[in-house]
Amino acid sequence: MKRNSVLPQSNTHVSGDGIDPNCMPFLPDAINSELCYGAVIANPVIPAVFDKPSSRKMEVVNINSDVEDHSEDAIQKDKDLMEETHEGSEGQLTKSMSLFHTVALAVGGIIGSGIFVSPNLVVQRTGSMGVSLLVWTFAGAFTTLGALCFGELGAMYPKSGGEYQYLRLAYGKLISFANLWILLIVNSMGCAAMALTFATYLLTLFVDDTYPHIDIIKKVIALCALVLVTSLCVYGTEIGLWVQSIFTVLKVGALLFLVTLAFSYLVRGKFENLMSGFSGTDWNVSSWSEAALSAVWAYNGWTCINIVASEVKNPKKNLPRALYITGILVTVIYVVVNVAYHTIMSTEELKQSQSIAVVAAKRFFAPYGPQAVTFGKYFFAVSVAVSTFGSLLATILYASRIPYAGALEGMLPRFFSLVSLKNNSPVISLVFMGLTTAVCILPSNIAYLIQYAMYLSWLFWGFCFVAVIYLRWKLPDTPRPFKVPLVIPVLATIFALYLVIGPFVGNPLSSSVWILVTVVSIPIYYGFVDTKTCGKGMDKIYAALSRYLTTSAKECGGEANITP
Repeated sequence: MKRNSVLPQSNTHVSGDGIDPNCMPFLPDAINSELCYGAVIANPVIPAVFDKPSSRKMEVVNINSDVEDHSEDAIQKDKDLMEETHEGSEGQLTKSMSLFHTVALAVGGIIGSGIFVSPNLVVQRTGSMGVSLLVWTFAGAFTTLGALCFGELGAMYPKSGGEYQYLRLAYGKLISFANLWILLIVNSMGCAAMALTFATYLLTLFVDDTYPHIDIIKKVIALCALVLVTSLCVYGTEIGLWVQSIFTVLKVGALLFLVTLAFSYLVRGKFENLMSGFSGTDWNVSSWSEAALSAVWAYNGWTCINIVASEVKNPKKNLPRALYITGILVTVIYVVVNVAYHTIMSTEELKQSQSIAVVAAKRFFAPYGPQAVTFGKYFFAVSVAVSTFGSLLATILYASRIPYAGALEGMLPRFFSLVSLKNNSPVISLVFMGLTTAVCILPSNIAYLIQYAMYLSWLFWGFCFVAVIYLRWKLPDTPRPFKVPLVIPVLATIFALYLVIGPFVGNPLSSSVWILVTVVSIPIYYGFVDTKTCGKGMDKIYAALSRYLTTSAKECGGEANITP
């Protein structure tokens, strides 16, 4: 049988004028380090469940089949479709992003609240300043390699869904469903970690880490923040653009101020903390892998680069340049910030501090009197808390698109695809994300959430790196505007294996639990997704939710027509 060497057609085609282009605007500036854990929709223009009275109904036509057509006509049709795709037909995307805009988007997408949380976790697992700085450097280098792999996949297949689409293209529906299953868990963990980070820095304004029952108070504040953020997202999406832009400025400002403090510290001749070097190093290599997981959390967001691959001007040159520049720039920034932490604080202080930016400010301003200490404390606490709140808002906003996308693909119950025309938001998916995040907040802490989220993420990113090599064999004739040398996906795969195997050797019980959680997706897929076993029950839930949202739409004004 002749091997099909071009990309298959997408699963769903939408025809007619039933899509409201204003229903769910694209928020490119809202992408940040926490919101790109996985399959973010490249152009999340969501078809409204309720058509306006003047609009025609939307027709959804399934154009994919379980039986592949290898005829010459079918292959030629796929080639025509690919040519059309690379010209920007999907979502009418045009090549409007220059090299500067691409780098700016990528850097803004990576730098997040992780740099205010992860440094103490890295030091706890490495034991010394020297090894921790090496971990930050290598984590930046290998995440850059991973971004280059995703750059090739994104330029080759600029479809909505990111890694979900790449895994489906390379390995089929089962693996892509397992990835979707894990993304729901990973994003909930990531949002929970951000909510707890917000609570940690907010509490430093009022109490210290020794306050009784502080862990319970943190979780209560985190849950309150989650309820507020989810409510804001339910009642509209445009708020995410403005909130995230403002909070990103605060985040970057706090980093620059911290580096300035460290520089002035060195000018005054205080080098004693930097002289510790590799003293106290924990030479357990599996612990280093856990430290690397904490570091790559701060670098998380590099997957957002593939989202805009189809919109970059001259992608053959500008895409690799943007990836290299972004990787080097963010790595340098993070290493410099960590040097700043180690300049002001000792290794032991870093290990014991949860709100490290606030502790660094207190130590720096201590010689200048209590008013200076209060200023530094409030500046960093407010900056990090507010920026983390913005990150949480944007992440909930985007993470809700994953169950929505899965519902459209037939991988999840279709009620997740319901969109309220009244609020222009996927209400069911947002509420689902809020509930699952709340479940993750209650029993855990930031360190565990970060480690498990990154462990599961790199497990599937490793499959994506292998897919770069496999798809070159499977689809050799597919146009690739940007290609990486084969050594890059090989090195990225080795790093992913280290991040998965290292923690498993160091803590086999907890790692086995999360691998088991991944394996559970197999019977779920064959029992419910592939055979549609629970179709009738899901249809009843879908109908009930549709009636509720229909009532809301009518109250908002006009009639509401439910589309299939």
